[in-house]
Amino acid sequence: MKILVMFHTPSNAGYAMAALEKIFLKTASKLTGSQEKVFFSFSDLDAGPPKSLPGDFKNVIALNYKDIGTFDSASCYIKEKGIEYAFCFDVQPNAKVCTMLRKNGIKNIVSYWGSTISSKNGPVKLALKKLLLAFNKNKPDHFIFESEAMRDLAVNGRGISMKQTSVIPTGIDTSLFKPAKNKSDYLTTEFKIPSDAKVVFYSGHMEERKGVRTIIESAIELLQSPENNHIHFLICGNRPGEEEKFIAMLQKSNALGHVHFAGYRNDLPTIMPQCHIGVVASTGWDSFPMSTLEMAGCGLPIIVSRLQGLIETVDDHVTGLTFTPGSAKELTNCILLLLNDEQRYNKMSVSAVARIKGKYTTEHQIANLEGCLASVFSGY
Repeated sequence: MKILVMFHTPSNAGYAMAALEKIFLKTASKLTGSQEKVFFSFSDLDAGPPKSLPGDFKNVIALNYKDIGTFDSASCYIKEKGIEYAFCFDVQPNAKVCTMLRKNGIKNIVSYWGSTISSKNGPVKLALKKLLLAFNKNKPDHFIFESEAMRDLAVNGRGISMKQTSVIPTGIDTSLFKPAKNKSDYLTTEFKIPSDAKVVFYSGHMEERKGVRTIIESAIELLQSPENNHIHFLICGNRPGEEEKFIAMLQKSNALGHVHFAGYRNDLPTIMPQCHIGVVASTGWDSFPMSTLEMAGCGLPIIVSRLQGLIETVDDHVTGLTFTPGSAKELTNCILLLLNDEQRYNKMSVSAVARIKGKYTTEHQIANLEGCLASVFSGY
């Protein structure tokens, strides 16, 4: 068995992709029995060989899903190496690359989705999409989604048969993301956050749908009361300049100086355990963000907006809390509920770690992927 793992992104596209690249290599290597029987493709290699893969890993080619001009060289490569199976990231139900792969000896194609594949459709439009898919030969044999919400949109939005889908949540490395044995002065040293502060943490993109605005509004509301001066907010993931509009919101408020923008970080496993609460306040679609698992693995109770895949990342009132999307008032109440009730907080912290260890580790993810791919590649 030889497997081609395909990404539609360039090599070295970022932290989230790198984590999946490592997981996919481990999974494919277990299936084939050898790393030498695993091959990777990226839309381009302009940024050099993928740093996520071992330095001696040479089975890498450029293949752009949307550029038919790259198909010829990829076709020759697939034939030459005798590759039989393809495990692809975000390949659509109607993709010409599927036809190319099958013409060159690929027996089965599995598409892994890390984002939403569609919006929901009404009965008439959905029936039409199902009919079109039934006669479409440019589609993968199976689709894997990270959450039930994502699969629901695939089935009730794109008309994909439920039988051709699986849900496999992401997992985290619990040797990296784990509670701190002792509190340190790391946050004080790095961000000048007082050592006795209670820190609310967010890590992610700054686009509007991610709800950073809601977090800032909550910070402003909380810091109106002097009794909450011990609360600080640490926000990671902003590119240069993206924080400016939020800093403008903080001007003339008591929250100025209590909200810290840290940019992109490679020390999150050190930062997270020193914080107290994790927040993801998305106001638009969100799938199953790995950051929620990382925060929970570090012992942080998680507060998430009540949206699609996000609600699957917590057990409400057991490992965290949920609130109405966009409601800074509800988020504020959730933060205060946790910080003002030590017994509740400690119980949720322990439960959050236990939940991750029980089913959201990289070992769980790899085992689930391996089982699913083995089933599809063997013809069910």
